[in-house]
Amino acid sequence: MKKLYTIVALSLVLVGLLSLCSCGKNASKNPADIAALAEIKNEPKVIEAILTDNVLYVSVVDDGTRRDGYASYLCQILKDHKAITKRVKVMKAGSTNDPNKDNAYGVLLGESQCGN
Repeated sequence: MKKLYTIVALSLVLVGLLSLCSCGKNASKNPADIAALAEIKNEPKVIEAILTDNVLYVSVVDDGTRRDGYASYLCQILKDHKAITKRVKVMKAGSTNDPNKDNAYGVLLGESQCGN
């Protein structure tokens, strides 16, 4: 139970940090990207999602599996909306301070380069 509380607390910190990042100058303003982002945020596995000009970052709870397939699925949502964002990175929720983090968004669990 303590582990669950820790995950929830860290996720809330990540949500706060990611929301600060999404209002920056490089957040996508494209209506198709914004519509895709709204749909992706409603996905059951998604804790938080932000969109930059180049990459959709999605945080999920780490269940020990690679999330490349899930990233590809999210690419399909981007394609369905005709979004201009062409890369998805699925990140471990609450891992922004992890020593093994991929970047400022945390530990990389999976990724996909969205085709045309």
